[in-house]
Amino acid sequence: MALLKSWLDVAKPHQDIADGSFDESLFAADLGLVARGKGPEDYRDPALFASKTFLTANLREALVEIGNRLAGDISATSVHRMQTEFGGGKTHTLLAAYHLFGSPDEVAHTKLARDLAKLLKGGALPKAKVVVLDGAAMRVDPEPMPDGTVVHTFLGHLAWQLGGPDGYAIVQSQDEGRRGTSTAQLVDLMERYAPCLILMDETLEYLSKALAVRTHEGSLAATTLTVIKELVTAVPSVAGACLLATLTASNREDYASVADEDMQDRLSRVVGRTESIVTPVEGDDIFPILHTRLFETVGDPKARRAVADAYGAYYVQLGDVLPATFRDGGYRDRIEAAYPFHPELIDILTNRWGSLSGFQRTRGALRTLAHTVKSLTQAQHQAPLIHPGDVPLHDAGVRAEVIRFAGESYKAALNADIIRNDSHAVQEDQRRGGEVSSNRLTVGLATTAFLNSFGPERVVGASAHQMLVGAGRPGLSRGIIEDVRDAFKNAAWYMRYEGGRYRFTTEPNLNKVIVEREGAIAEESITELLNTALAAVAPGRRPWRVELHVDDSTAVPDESRLVLGVLDYRHVIGVGATDATRDHARTVLTRRGPSGRTNKNAIVLIAADDGALSKARATARRLAAMSDLKDDKHRLKRFNEEQREDLFARITSHESRLPAQLVMAYRHLLVLESDTNGNGGTVVDLIDLGPAKVNDTITGRVTDHLQSTDQLLDALAPAAVLSARFDLLPAGQDAVEIAHLLNAFHRYPRLPKIASAEVLRNCLINGVQQKVFALASGSAWDASDSVIRFGTSVESGEIEFQEGTWLVRAAAAQDLLSHRVPEPEKPSHERPAPGGGEQSPGTGDGSTGDPGAKPTPPAIPSSPTHLTVRVSGVPADKARDVLKVAVLPFAADGAHVAIDFTITADAESGIPSQTLDLVVKEGLRQIGVEHDVTAE
Repeated sequence: MALLKSWLDVAKPHQDIADGSFDESLFAADLGLVARGKGPEDYRDPALFASKTFLTANLREALVEIGNRLAGDISATSVHRMQTEFGGGKTHTLLAAYHLFGSPDEVAHTKLARDLAKLLKGGALPKAKVVVLDGAAMRVDPEPMPDGTVVHTFLGHLAWQLGGPDGYAIVQSQDEGRRGTSTAQLVDLMERYAPCLILMDETLEYLSKALAVRTHEGSLAATTLTVIKELVTAVPSVAGACLLATLTASNREDYASVADEDMQDRLSRVVGRTESIVTPVEGDDIFPILHTRLFETVGDPKARRAVADAYGAYYVQLGDVLPATFRDGGYRDRIEAAYPFHPELIDILTNRWGSLSGFQRTRGALRTLAHTVKSLTQAQHQAPLIHPGDVPLHDAGVRAEVIRFAGESYKAALNADIIRNDSHAVQEDQRRGGEVSSNRLTVGLATTAFLNSFGPERVVGASAHQMLVGAGRPGLSRGIIEDVRDAFKNAAWYMRYEGGRYRFTTEPNLNKVIVEREGAIAEESITELLNTALAAVAPGRRPWRVELHVDDSTAVPDESRLVLGVLDYRHVIGVGATDATRDHARTVLTRRGPSGRTNKNAIVLIAADDGALSKARATARRLAAMSDLKDDKHRLKRFNEEQREDLFARITSHESRLPAQLVMAYRHLLVLESDTNGNGGTVVDLIDLGPAKVNDTITGRVTDHLQSTDQLLDALAPAAVLSARFDLLPAGQDAVEIAHLLNAFHRYPRLPKIASAEVLRNCLINGVQQKVFALASGSAWDASDSVIRFGTSVESGEIEFQEGTWLVRAAAAQDLLSHRVPEPEKPSHERPAPGGGEQSPGTGDGSTGDPGAKPTPPAIPSSPTHLTVRVSGVPADKARDVLKVAVLPFAADGAHVAIDFTITADAESGIPSQTLDLVVKEGLRQIGVEHDVTAE
């Protein structure tokens, strides 16, 4: 995409098109006005007209036949009927014949005339008497001619234009009596004034007017049909006579709805007896016509081909989602030929709009495209092509053409969904930003659907592949296009998705019905849905007791167990609310009602993000509205099956979305921590847990965060209890009651939280076994009869957190044991010595006096100043445990700890590059850690 030039850098519009100063009448050629010397100069001036006319193959063939016929070639076709569908069509062809054969001398120097003359048998353009019978301009009541002659009928106009007063005199009595003629009379008339070219345009309009005029034959329309029949019969009999007729623009245009509905068919049968069908513009002939009318140049062929090849490769990349036509090499040729327009845009105008009664093919299409080029030029459009989605429906000129055939009722759809700054498409582009916004992707998709919503087919609308082609361009992935499309589908008020097609209607869709229903939803219904979802995503789960909707300090019990308080919806974190919520949290964390809270370290609070909670509330409101709509049987009957299924699917989606949004919303953790500024006391720490993962719960996220930051322990190293960081056993004090230890973990925010009393119990068991400290039970820890456990196994059930049990420093315990009298030695027959020897008197520390026994490993006599711990083969799920037991204790004692990691990862299916680049490398970069990665 970056290598492709904008079409504005390649093609150059005519100046009047680019600046919007063009005269719209330039796209409304009128043969009758030109014949009277009126209308835009581009059509009146023969040479200027010829210079701006592109000669298609079919037009060239028709003009050669006409020229040869006028030159006297009796074998050349004499009667031609125009059949056009779009662009540079019938009127333009009639004007070409009018100027080329009516004023050959004035156009002889033009390229158009020179090229045509080379193809004629005589080598030059013949000059003929040109008769213009424009049904839109002719009246059915008496009409005076410039010389004073008054004509009354189609026959009178024909005769007067051929021969003036003399020609009119031949048919005067028939004209005044509104009677018909004969083939012989018409042959004589044309032979007298040959060579003559008779141009008939908008004949059906004249016949529709003539229906109201009564004659002795019934109506003037019937008489005129008879005259036309005689005319087409007479023309082939006259050398140098030729008839070129357009009966009407199409039987679907405005003049088809006349009182006599079969008039079109009758006229076609009359002319069809001897006609030769002429289709001057067919298929892709329209491309060069558009170029001629709208652009000075369409640029370098190499640049156009580069764009065509890029789009071809892009469509191949999209794969089977597009029909094979778009992926064939021939479609690249169409792109190059249509440049700077995308062929799909021209196809819409040709195959869809071109068949609508209110859309006047050449005039409407050229006006639409002229306003499109004008608007995009002024906006400095940067796309390689002009797509269907690029048509600026916000432009007044474009919108006027659309409303002309679509109707005023579509204004509401355009305003609500596409063109206004607060429309759903514009807002979606702004919300997403990035490439979606810069490419106006949502507006493009909406516009594509709108353009495809009109046509003669019974089923209208844009298919999935038409949506892709209408807005997609190299550099935009299919995934992002479809994601934006689906998001807009769920937001638009007037676009429907039915039968696999996206189309706009004037009736509000399910989205708007739901929005209207939302206005009637009571706050109680919204709160009920929020409460139900919150209970599901904040379950009471070990180690937490969960209290929901905490609105005051009494809502949270003051217990020696962990409590997670979920703050009420009105206590949020956000602009203008954070300070008040933090103050509220401090009250809850430090007090319970009028009293101070004892177990301050056993409670944490979680608050919702204001913006995210608003989204969850909006989802709850919509869910309530949809559920209400589902229960409204009367309204439900008005939906079709697809709409009902859509409603049910949305309800299911919102039911699963709401809990997930609440997990995302409740992301702000509030905990008490010691004031690190040296002021003493505590502060409320506000921690953002960040985005949630799929299937997360609020309880689980709090647990994971506190565990990962060692603020919640499910295991406690014995040495940590004695560390200066914990300060549970101050210097100069040899023992502390274990009940006090447990209470300390619940009460003091300077300490980490422990998941349960079992964590401390296991720590004590391990500490005794490892001789880190001893446990003493009795009236006092150093009483002569206290029970000292040191270096021995302790059962879990033996440790109760109550008065009378102390943790004792190892040195104090050893000193106490060394002064105790050993127990009398038991007889050898009662206690056999290991290895056959006698056991030494017990020392209380598990050692023996047997010189042959394996000695107990000696304790380190002094603290080392440097050590290295090598650990290998650690699985991923044990990495955190290694940090806890082998790294953090050193850091807690004030040691400078440095760690070198060698991480080996093997995966048979390959390690995703996203994991390596966006997670691992980016994460290490963000925390400032040097790293080197070697991949194989």
